[in-house]
Amino acid sequence: MNKTLPRTVYAVMGVIVMLFAGLVYAWTTFSKPLTNIWSQGSLTWTSTIVMAFYCIGALLGGILQKRGVNLRFNLILSAVLMLAGFLIAGFVGNATESIIVIYIGFGALGGFGAGMAYNAVLSAVGGWYPDKQGFISGVLLMGFGISAFLMGLLYASMVDQMDGNGGTPWYILFLAIGIGCFVFIFIGAFIIKKPGPGFVAPAPKKEKKNKNSTAPYEDVETSKMLKRTSFWLMFIWAILTSVAGLAVVFLGTPIATAAVPSLNNNPGLLAIIVGLISIFNGIGRIIFGALFDKAGYKLTLVIVCIMFIISMGIIILAMVTGSQVVLIIAYIVTGLSYGGVTPSQSAFVNKFYGAKYYAVNMPLMTMNLLIASFGTKLVQAVQSGLMDGGMTNAGAYMIVLAGVAAICVIAGIVALFIKKPKVAEEQN
Repeated sequence: MNKTLPRTVYAVMGVIVMLFAGLVYAWTTFSKPLTNIWSQGSLTWTSTIVMAFYCIGALLGGILQKRGVNLRFNLILSAVLMLAGFLIAGFVGNATESIIVIYIGFGALGGFGAGMAYNAVLSAVGGWYPDKQGFISGVLLMGFGISAFLMGLLYASMVDQMDGNGGTPWYILFLAIGIGCFVFIFIGAFIIKKPGPGFVAPAPKKEKKNKNSTAPYEDVETSKMLKRTSFWLMFIWAILTSVAGLAVVFLGTPIATAAVPSLNNNPGLLAIIVGLISIFNGIGRIIFGALFDKAGYKLTLVIVCIMFIISMGIIILAMVTGSQVVLIIAYIVTGLSYGGVTPSQSAFVNKFYGAKYYAVNMPLMTMNLLIASFGTKLVQAVQSGLMDGGMTNAGAYMIVLAGVAAICVIAGIVALFIKKPKVAEEQN
């Protein structure tokens, strides 16, 4: 499609593609009926493998774009990989009962395909909104974040949980999901494109001088970016806050049942409460994306950390009181907090290092998720160790959550040391 469409069309199509690419984050829900085949410990490694190949896919997609490979090719390849991943994990995994097949299909192929789609959409659609980098990052990433909840509810309502509910076998649903991913990402490949070199964003109705303008400070090559202190400080901030978010996301269900034991008897309500993290994660991505545009990078990063600290405190309060209402508030605040992490990274990379090299620069920043995913394994190990030492389930989680809050304090301090490049100071 050579005709240039209104940029809103690219944004809408980008959100749709992100909705399907983000399904790899729904593994916690997808894996529930599989616990009768494989152990929970074996299944949880799939999330780590997904994260690793998601990062690799995003990076390779950026390198291909830098070398002139058409954006359409990246998205078509992503569509094929996600279809193959769900098919292999579903039908081959069910037939062989081999956890390795799950790792290869859902973990490696699915994660790789999702990473390629993620990079292609962000770099292409983001180019149409140089005037609203934080906002468009938030909108696109909302689709990526909220898909796990939406598909999770649909999947949970249809799948045979192997307890006689007469639902659809999980591997049949994997086929349907894979086909859905292929169709919509494939369509996106023929609609989404990057703006031409002469593209200029529409001027606002009233021109106002904004010291926090989202116009990039400069275009910085990847090799030079990696030598800048600002990149590494932001990378550390992203690791620390991602550990906080992923810890609650991956442990959302056991934390909820430890705080309110009666939820064990109401799986439907439990799924809704835990799902609040995903819902408000999506909402938070838009809010913090817009905040980045209005308030600038430093205040946004610090506010994310403060909200994380508050959310950990509210979860601990839920543990102490056993209140379902307090738990709901805690998960809402946690979702909003985690929602600020990814759009802040995206807008930061575009602001500090420009759009020209974004396709490679952003995936390198995203590599923090790989490190953070192992951090969540450490959190789980600490919690298990405390319980093995005789501590109650709730008590162990409270200590872990206090530790996560401390991590966010460190992240907030790190954010204060991030400085604008000299060229930005000279412009002011």
